[in-house]
Amino acid sequence: MNLLEPWIFLRLAVGLVTVALFARGAWVSAKVLRHFDVARASEGQLALERQAELGSTFVRVGSVLAAGSLLFTVLAADRLSHSVRGAMCAYGVFEASPLGFLALFVSLILALAAGTLAQLFALDARVRDLSLVRPLATLSIAAAPLALLDFALNARFFLGLDLTVVASCCSVGLDGAAPATAAFVHGPRQLVSTLGPLIIAASAITAWLVSARAATRDATRHGARAVMLSGLLGLAALPFALGAAVLEVAPHAFELPGHLCPFCLLRSDVYGLGFPLFGSIFLAVIWGTGAALGALLLRKQPPGAALGAFVRPRLRGQAIAWMVALAVGALPVLRYAIVAGGVSLFP
Repeated sequence: MNLLEPWIFLRLAVGLVTVALFARGAWVSAKVLRHFDVARASEGQLALERQAELGSTFVRVGSVLAAGSLLFTVLAADRLSHSVRGAMCAYGVFEASPLGFLALFVSLILALAAGTLAQLFALDARVRDLSLVRPLATLSIAAAPLALLDFALNARFFLGLDLTVVASCCSVGLDGAAPATAAFVHGPRQLVSTLGPLIIAASAITAWLVSARAATRDATRHGARAVMLSGLLGLAALPFALGAAVLEVAPHAFELPGHLCPFCLLRSDVYGLGFPLFGSIFLAVIWGTGAALGALLLRKQPPGAALGAFVRPRLRGQAIAWMVALAVGALPVLRYAIVAGGVSLFP
């Protein structure tokens, strides 16, 4: 029985707790949307405010576990590659079921959404009034069904996975298909490898400059727009960063022009390069998106220091995280250029 596999049990246990926390937070949020009235000062209103604070705690903890669920999804698939014949890494495990990559994609969406929601709760703790209570309640309710969908898909995928099947490894599914099209060398790879670093660097520089000016322009309409622009630019850099990791970093790390497997970057033979690479990309996106949504929610508020104190560390964190991702991704490319004497890896 697949549930007896330690990594599957751990992944599903974390997912179930995540669903329970988001469901509890959504139940409290529904009460807030029905009865919350900031103009009242009754005992019922004060009790509802305390419940809203408790509900936010459930959602914040659930957000941390949602990010952990994404990590456990990948790690569980990677560890199961030793049990599935033919699967050399997590790619073969995900490919062994029609639900594999769908479950992974939903886990990624949930982790990004939950991470951003956690940033907004941190902003709410800095705001003196209760203007964010209703927007956060609405977002908390929306997160609950997404967490349930993530758990359901991963449960069906891992519990329905046939460990006796002979799976296709990434060298069959990816390496063999890549050289078959000229667009691999002359199209997407060159486009991504050129635009990716430029957009990432632009996002990092923009985030740093906006964070430096947030102290004096945190509550102005122009300042809020700059923060939102920085967050959107970071979000736009996400597909280019992932594309560069797959099309440029992975082939150079393994010195194989057709090896386009992001999961192999998590293996020890490349020193777990994927963990700092994808981890820094993830942090850059949630910090930037959290700052942008916070500026959007408070754009009509009167001048104050709450937004500036909130966005400064997050935009600086976004800038640093993007630069770390850029540096980590450049390491195998520079190493190969030195070893090969400047000869291109791609024909």
